[in-house]
Amino acid sequence: MAADPTPGALAARRADAERYAQCMTQVETSPKDAFDTADAWAALGGGEPAKHCAAAALMKLGFPADAAARLEALAKATTRDDDVRAHMLDQAGVAWGEAKDWERANAAQSEALKLAPAAVDLWISRARTRARALNYGLAADDLSEALKRDPDNVEALTLRASAYRYMDAPDLARQDLDKALKLDPANPEARLESGIVHRLQGQPDRARRDWREALLAAPEDSPILEDIRRNIELLELGGEAATPKP
Repeated sequence: MAADPTPGALAARRADAERYAQCMTQVETSPKDAFDTADAWAALGGGEPAKHCAAAALMKLGFPADAAARLEALAKATTRDDDVRAHMLDQAGVAWGEAKDWERANAAQSEALKLAPAAVDLWISRARTRARALNYGLAADDLSEALKRDPDNVEALTLRASAYRYMDAPDLARQDLDKALKLDPANPEARLESGIVHRLQGQPDRARRDWREALLAAPEDSPILEDIRRNIELLELGGEAATPKP
């Protein structure tokens, strides 16, 4: 049997965890400083936490390909379990997607799903990447897999509705949105998508109602507010609906 960790080892773990949390917070406020801090920490033996923070900082700084390569290397080298490795690979896939390298993004996220096929969030994540690559059919397939595992997942229902809309299947989109809004009537993403589908089906009053509900439900600092307001504006001006990014 392995010996219990000593008080000194436990204290060191807590210190590393606090340092990692501080570094990840700094990524959001000052990514350049976070990268320098993480890089120096890694050189002093900071290991996986330091390297992960450095990759996150590179992503924030606008170097997604560099971040993706580092995350893939971390996933390959880690001694942690398959779930941790899978989520590192998923993060690498998201980063490759930001770099518009769709082939490598798909490879990383597909490998993640081989390691953790029951993880609903990983199916949703690959679906988002595939939608960004305009592979809406594959995105819908991934979201169907997510919904097999979690039938009431509002995010998956809303995203699949969006994929169906791009595939010119508004009736299927409507079914998913009706279920999503029954589960979460105030969900702003579902309300936005519902309004777009109503608009496409020639129901401007219902679209307007959905978008007003979305405005009321969305947090004040949410980026979705711009999409909602733009759609309301275009509806009043008679223009085409503005679709949000996946």
